[in-house]
Amino acid sequence: MVLVLIGIVIGILIVVILIIKVTRTPAHDVVGIDMHCRKCGIKTNGLACPKCEANTKSFGV
Repeated sequence: MVLVLIGIVIGILIVVILIIKVTRTPAHDVVGIDMHCRKCGIKTNGLACPKCEANTKSFGV
């Protein structure tokens, strides 16, 4: 019974936080993506950067 009450309280808190976030964001705000690489600055259109991706170390995998 206690676990059910804790679950209900956590659910209510999550809903309240999400409602607050929705009311504080502007109506015309859209989710954006980076059009340029943050490291080198070339245009990537939201994809992985071909220059910087080749320089990453993957521990030999």
